Amino acid sequence: MNPRIRTIALDFLFGGAIVTGALLIASLLGPVYGGILAGAPIRAGGTIFLEALHRGEEKAAELTRGVVFAMIANVGFALVLMLCIPRIGLYKGFLAASATFVAIAAPLLKFAS
Repeated sequence: MNPRIRTIALDFLFGGAIVTGALLIASLLGPVYGGILAGAPIRAGGTIFLEALHRGEEKAAELTRGVVFAMIANVGFALVLMLCIPRIGLYKGFLAASATFVAIAAPLLKFAS
């Protein structure tokens, strides 16, 4: 198998396992616990770990800076989604939360370089 395809397949399986684990925890223990696992740094940590394996520790350290900014924006995303789903529904809530994420993340990109 082509090494590049094998790498992508491994990354895909790793990410899928994390999502599946969060959904399993949610079904067994409740949605709050599933949400904690979904929001836990294991996703970011896994991504950083795989980046280090594929491209080296220096690139992983650079990626980590972006993860910090995304986590800040994720807090805004989650808060807006939590408030909007009961009021305006799932689809409009995701739209509002996504717009919030972009509004928070975009100015933070100035600090990424």
